[in-house]
Amino acid sequence: MVVGGVDERRVERRRAACAHRLDAWADGVVAGLDAQEDVERSLLQALRGDPSLREETAVRRADALRAAALGLGPAGCAVAAGVSVRMLRGWQEQDPAFAAAMTAAAELAEQERERAAPVAADVPGLGPAALRVVLKAIREGSVQSSAAALGGWSEQSFLRLRRKSPEVAALLAAARRARAKKADRRGRPRFERGYRLVRVDDGDRGGEAGGEVGADRSDGGGADSGSAAAASGA
Repeated sequence: MVVGGVDERRVERRRAACAHRLDAWADGVVAGLDAQEDVERSLLQALRGDPSLREETAVRRADALRAAALGLGPAGCAVAAGVSVRMLRGWQEQDPAFAAAMTAAAELAEQERERAAPVAADVPGLGPAALRVVLKAIREGSVQSSAAALGGWSEQSFLRLRRKSPEVAALLAAARRARAKKADRRGRPRFERGYRLVRVDDGDRGGEAGGEVGADRSDGGGADSGSAAAASGA
């Protein structure tokens, strides 16, 4: 009996160690969600100092285009770009070239989906870009069902995915931990946005939609176009 008890404790320790490694891995992945975006802005700052509002808007539009090309819908594209759906729609209404690019990106994603349909066994939306959007949304305060919809999953299909993949379950838990840490660190409500300084040039004040880069994702509110601040995606 003593030997059996020792074996059980050993198995339990191994199980706990595996869970700890999985949690540490997931925390690292969630912490790195914005790493590429941060690197690009750091490189831009090294070249020209604080980015202009126009440059900030260009980066966010590129993020939205990439998300559309990977099959995300308007709400998912907005999360990927770090702006509200209203702002993303405004960019398209005020810039026909950008609107055409978004349409072309969505059509490309649809064509890829059709080509993959004969061999795909899973539901649409299962991809790294979609999961990234889900994790970012949860980290920013969304409930799981709403976040899953942003990535193209139904609530039930996402629940099945979470049960099937311990890694996905660990990533979701890590996103929630990151949300709580962010709220505690800032000492303010979870849904309140941070701001990043940008340079506002004379040409940026002409009423273009890029002047609203400071919009809050959750309610569509925006910063004044004459402000020298833009909402941080972190």
